[in-house]
Amino acid sequence: MRGIGWLIGLGGLAIVGPASAQTAAPGTRAGQTGLAPIAVVSDRPEGRSITANPPVQAADTAAALQDVPGAALLDNGRVSGQAQYRGLSGYRNNVRIDGMGIDSGGPNWMDPPLHYAPAALVERVRVTRGIPSVADSVDAIGTVVEAETDRGDYAADDRLSFGGRLSSTIRSVDNGHSVGGRVQAASRRTKVGLSGATDRAGDTRTPFGRIRASSVARDQYGLDFGHRSGLGETTGFVRHQDTGRTGTPSLPLDIEFFDTTLAQLGHRATLGRTTIETRVSFDHVDHRMTNFELRRPPDFSPLNGTAADRRFIDARSQGYGAEVDIDHRLFGGTLSGGFDTHLAQHDATVGNPDNPMFFVDAFDAIRRDYYSGYTQWAGPLTGRWTGELGARYTHVVMDAGPGGVAAGLPRPAQNLAAGFASADRHTTDDNVDVVARLARGFGQRWTGYLGLGRKTRSPYYIERYAYIPLEATAGLADGNNHVGDIGLAPEVAYEINLGTDFEGQRLTFSPQLFYRRVNDYITGVAVDDTPGIVDSDVERVSAVNGDPTPLRYANVEAELYGADLSAGYALAPTWQLEGGGGYTRGRRVDTGDDLYRIAPANLRARLIWSPTDWRLALTQRYVFAQHRVSETHADARLAEPETAGYALTDVSAAYRLSQALTLTFGIDNLFDKGYRDFLAGYNRAGGGDIPVGARLPGAGRNAYASLAARF
Repeated sequence: MRGIGWLIGLGGLAIVGPASAQTAAPGTRAGQTGLAPIAVVSDRPEGRSITANPPVQAADTAAALQDVPGAALLDNGRVSGQAQYRGLSGYRNNVRIDGMGIDSGGPNWMDPPLHYAPAALVERVRVTRGIPSVADSVDAIGTVVEAETDRGDYAADDRLSFGGRLSSTIRSVDNGHSVGGRVQAASRRTKVGLSGATDRAGDTRTPFGRIRASSVARDQYGLDFGHRSGLGETTGFVRHQDTGRTGTPSLPLDIEFFDTTLAQLGHRATLGRTTIETRVSFDHVDHRMTNFELRRPPDFSPLNGTAADRRFIDARSQGYGAEVDIDHRLFGGTLSGGFDTHLAQHDATVGNPDNPMFFVDAFDAIRRDYYSGYTQWAGPLTGRWTGELGARYTHVVMDAGPGGVAAGLPRPAQNLAAGFASADRHTTDDNVDVVARLARGFGQRWTGYLGLGRKTRSPYYIERYAYIPLEATAGLADGNNHVGDIGLAPEVAYEINLGTDFEGQRLTFSPQLFYRRVNDYITGVAVDDTPGIVDSDVERVSAVNGDPTPLRYANVEAELYGADLSAGYALAPTWQLEGGGGYTRGRRVDTGDDLYRIAPANLRARLIWSPTDWRLALTQRYVFAQHRVSETHADARLAEPETAGYALTDVSAAYRLSQALTLTFGIDNLFDKGYRDFLAGYNRAGGGDIPVGARLPGAGRNAYASLAARF
């Protein structure tokens, strides 16, 4: 971008600069030292891709979303954060690591995809701003989030060279530390690397007290390789992750372990004007969660004088993926086409460590497979116009085993299991996505964007196959039991996105407006709100499990609309100001009710001073009050309360000790502000300072320091 150079933020976001305007300080990593540039890039019309980085003090890569316009963090645990973008969360977005989608190991998404990308290993996080291309998104109505880890570079010649990097971070708010790094041997044609990361933390401290069951224990190690030849480039990786006893206080259980293996193999070749890229991937997750290792277990029936009800869930998932993408230069642009398939299986059984005869096969041999193909063209049209048009067809096949419960469970539970076993559980969906995008330059400084899209998503397996009421909601974390509906229809979203970029000598800004209508939006509604109707088996079973007012997944009509903005201003050669904000409103069209768990409006500003070898930043964040809450949840066990607005102040600094060594330090929540974020869940962990059922507070003052080295 002309004349202004990079805007540099400590873990922040900039929207300006040519690639040559300024480079990262030698020996630093983007987001880890705060010295690397962060830019908005555009590869296709209206398809603005925002690049952000996890803050140096974060173990959870999802924390990078806090600096992306329109995005927010759903903090379900210190390493269990999910991405929300323009009101859509979880499986409504395509979230990938190095191009690979990952199947969560459990029904409560204690391990959302970014759980498998420790922040110490992540180079950058890319978020599509606007409507993603059909080439980039499948079976999702939201955005695309891509975490890219450091996989090293080839050497300049055939001689074997060695190198790597290492970072170590300590935090005061939870007595935590994170260590991560990578070593590599490389030549001009071949590279092989070994990576590893470890995260440890105790319970988080807040101005309201300690959050019980919020500790962290996670380790990952892996091998990656690349080889270039006349036939193209072959790359791949194998990674193993062990997550130990780690708290998720907004969920009904905590992590006892995740034992996870990820693998990917890819090849890219160019033949004349055609590029062919293929990838195959595999993930396998073994998982156990408990409600008694890190927290005091609940008593579901205190009036009957029973002991605490200890529970565990053994879960497993595995997925196989394959992709073929072909790009061909045609009519001055690129004609693309491809095929994607993903085959996934899930199982989860509830048990009681005090009663070996107790079991509930809550999710039995679940299958969720899709087969998808697309075609699109993107390139220059006429004059200063560029455009893109693409379509995708996806066939989704789902099925489930019969489930089952222990013979000694009460009759209502037996009835639910028998009814599910006798139902036709096989479903198929045929979904069509269409995306059209235009861009036009106006003068030297203005560009306008317009995007139109029809995007689809088939129900997640929990939404269709949760036949017995459980707090298994893929991280919804509302504290309420839900049941599914096999007959749910796919969501169909119609979206318009309008935006512009201004690139001045000192000022840049990029506002966007959006509107999305979602037919058959899937959300929780009351199981039975008809006066005088006798409680159903679902309500009876749910009441025994502590929730007399369960919810069921249902199709409703919804809309989401709003605006977001990124901006930057060069005050002086060594002073920069950058920031932005966003607002999203989500509501049901059929009833006028507000959608559940939509982030409130927010603003942020960062003042940066960057003399030689230093980067100092003062960041101010303001989150507005949220009074638009779901009335559907008003009669549920845990209603959705309103939250007040709050402001947080962070200070940070980075100092380049040498060409290979950088020290970063700072304080988050400088004034130890007590606050509760609207997207935070409700405390489910008894025995701590925070009452059960209360919205979890945000972390208190946190001093941190990090040392990063390249060699």
